[in-house]
Amino acid sequence: MSMARKLRTLLRERKFITSMGIDTPVHAKLVEKAGFDYAYVGGYDVSLALLGLPDVGLITETEMVANARNIATSVGIPVVTDADTGYGNAINVIRTVRNFEAAGVAAIHIEDQVSPKRCGHVAGKMIVSIEEAVGKLKAALDARKDQDFVIIARTDAVAATGGGLDEAVRRGKEFARIGCDMVFCEFPSADIEYPKRFAQEMHEAYPVLPLYFNYSSNLKWHEFPLTTFETLADLGYKAMHVSQACLRPSMQAVWDYAVDLKARGA
Repeated sequence: MSMARKLRTLLRERKFITSMGIDTPVHAKLVEKAGFDYAYVGGYDVSLALLGLPDVGLITETEMVANARNIATSVGIPVVTDADTGYGNAINVIRTVRNFEAAGVAAIHIEDQVSPKRCGHVAGKMIVSIEEAVGKLKAALDARKDQDFVIIARTDAVAATGGGLDEAVRRGKEFARIGCDMVFCEFPSADIEYPKRFAQEMHEAYPVLPLYFNYSSNLKWHEFPLTTFETLADLGYKAMHVSQACLRPSMQAVWDYAVDLKARGA
């Protein structure tokens, strides 16, 4: 069974599946050992870990694919990878899909931001027209060789200039209409009403469509008692990850050790 088919099987058989955001093969192995269903490779995570640079579209497709290949070959669970904007126009998206698929990952998500993109939780995001976004996603769907390879359509419309929740829903429905396997909406704040309404309106039109949720560590969702994985699944979200869940604790641990070692001198 391919990893893409394994991911689809998990989505079909489980109420929901979860992951921690990772950036390296060793983190992927830890996530697998801990019993998570899949490994999520975040663009922010990899950009910071490999390049020491922020998530503003600086990491390239080549760097992301190479890292994803190392991760995918190190574990026996599906790997879902951030593919940013597809690294260009619809023509670039074709190459992006084929390269990630060849690297052994099970799924990628492509967002509707302009290029160069920004982290989903910073101000000043801008989105391409819905026509351009749809064109790129159609190219992604057509480019895959294995029809089990999962294409996740992400919209950043909620917090983007000229966007909003209604626009995000409009885009999500259009992405579902053209055949995307899953829809991912990025939410700008820890307000449960945003994901609740998005899921309700999406499932009114597409009742069985899997929805993806970014349980962003930036927004401290864990401080809200109603936003457990189980509750998010009850709202209609099928797959979810905690972003930077490996990077942040490891950075803190190294920092604490470095400060202590420097102070002790041995």
